[in-house]
Amino acid sequence: MNKGRDTRISIGGDQSGILAVGGSVISVSGRQETLDPNLVPEVMAKLEEIVRALDGLLDSARAATEEGKKRPPRRDLVLARLREISTDLTTAAGLVAAVKPLLG
Repeated sequence: MNKGRDTRISIGGDQSGILAVGGSVISVSGRQETLDPNLVPEVMAKLEEIVRALDGLLDSARAATEEGKKRPPRRDLVLARLREISTDLTTAAGLVAAVKPLLG
């Protein structure tokens, strides 16, 4: 629903809240569900693996960027960093896929 310059969206449920972004106001309500306590350790372990993979990805990307700023950049080092980035992305994507079934 639009009211003046605001866009208002309402979703039914048991809990409610309002989110304002720019000229938009979003009213959200819904039932809060909790993660099965038996899954928490496994989900946390996967999340920690994702964080480690993303840290490696950022380190490789930063190293490649720094090498790219040098004149002239060393081709072998840039390619090595790009290979690391590819490996880290593949690892992170696999970990994200492993978490998805745990969420239900």
